[in-house]
Amino acid sequence: MARMTAVGSLRETHHFNNKVVREGRSGPPLHIHWLQTEYFKVEKGVIGIHKNGKEIAATKDDGILEIPAGTRHRFWAHSSTTEDLVFKVWAEPQDIDHSFDENFLRNFTGYQRDCQMQGIKPSPFQLILLSYNSATMGTPPFWMPLWLLKGINYILAFWIAKALLGYRESYPEYTRPTKTTTQN
Repeated sequence: MARMTAVGSLRETHHFNNKVVREGRSGPPLHIHWLQTEYFKVEKGVIGIHKNGKEIAATKDDGILEIPAGTRHRFWAHSSTTEDLVFKVWAEPQDIDHSFDENFLRNFTGYQRDCQMQGIKPSPFQLILLSYNSATMGTPPFWMPLWLLKGINYILAFWIAKALLGYRESYPEYTRPTKTTTQN
């Protein structure tokens, strides 16, 4: 479960009583944010982080964990814990277009929730387009030059998902409206 705590910050909980969490499959697949550095701050439990081929197990005593832009990583509730994992996660800078931000998370989770409610599998092409639009992309477990990985994801996102299949980068039903001022 995830909920926004402040602009750009997210508090995420991985409940230990969930089978997916206990099996170490609670986080996203291996991915890269190419414009932003991602930060984690554990509040409870143990987080596992796969960072460029190395596994880290961290607790609240480890302070803020930094994943620099361009780093292959994933995270999950580490198998050494027997309690819920609770942590804050954010990415910086936040004042850029096409970033890992609240509206990306609303679109990504909203789309998946709607698919689940309708009993259909999410389209991997829609997920790739939503991710690419936020300067995030899935990555294979083996090394690949970032320029090649971006090129492949661009083709999958914009040539196939958007142009061929008609998916969009974001949807108004999931996106938080921006505040506008009116003049009298």
